[in-house]
Amino acid sequence: MSTPSFDLLDVIKTIQKQKRFIIIITLVAIGLGGVFFAIKKKKFKADAHFLVNNPLYGDRNTLFRNYEQRYVDYFGGDDDLDRVTALLNSDTVKDRIIRNCQFQDVYKADINSEKGHAFLMGVFDKNFNVKRSEYKEMEVSYIAYDSVTAANVANMAVKVVEESFRNYYVSMKVGMAKSIADKVKQIDSSINVNTDLLVAAEAAGGAKNAETAKTIRATKDMLVADRAKYISLINEIEATTNSAMDYVKVTTRATPPTSPMGPALSMILIVATCLGLFFSTLFVLVMGYYKKLMATDL
Repeated sequence: MSTPSFDLLDVIKTIQKQKRFIIIITLVAIGLGGVFFAIKKKKFKADAHFLVNNPLYGDRNTLFRNYEQRYVDYFGGDDDLDRVTALLNSDTVKDRIIRNCQFQDVYKADINSEKGHAFLMGVFDKNFNVKRSEYKEMEVSYIAYDSVTAANVANMAVKVVEESFRNYYVSMKVGMAKSIADKVKQIDSSINVNTDLLVAAEAAGGAKNAETAKTIRATKDMLVADRAKYISLINEIEATTNSAMDYVKVTTRATPPTSPMGPALSMILIVATCLGLFFSTLFVLVMGYYKKLMATDL
């Protein structure tokens, strides 16, 4: 038995005959697309951009040019960007961000409980993203159901990572200054002791005591000179910890987005129209061919 033909004329006739069905299915698809857009919970994405400054530019040797004149780039290198990325991915920085942004109120979870804290950290990891461009600009973004929350988290991430990056270097400098300050205290004690010895030697008189006094005076002068040098170092180090020096430079601050993520309503309706038209047409053609095949068998 030969297979029945189903040429272009048959296709056109079948479509014309079932055009009412095709239109109804297409309208139903459009309606479902509109309902999907209406009930789908809107998500907003906000992003902030910043540059990483070279932390060596605020170093004591660079700031006061104690040695040879050497050019230091304002912008941080790849290593500095890697360190900032590592900080943004650290639990310490994440914890500070979610606490500063009041995640416990936004997502209704107990941040002080182990389960609640783990939930909030998971929400943050799911919606937070860090990227870097080929021009060494970094971008942090956050997705939330509220546009203001998305912008706040992105801006807070920049603020917290700047503080953490700064603290990494400042804390070492503060430790250096304290170490030198402790040494200054020891020198002060030594100066006081040598002053008393000098007074006693000069009061005793005699050639031998005069020679001893000369030695004590020389030692005391060296201690005084060291003390002045150490105090100068402390002042220089403290100058490099001033908050006026930025460790990151914000190029674009995050603002609450005005439109949600995903395709617009018009795009969803166009896609729904195409899908409804395609599948309804395919269905009527298949059914038309099947009917013709059954009629031939009979």
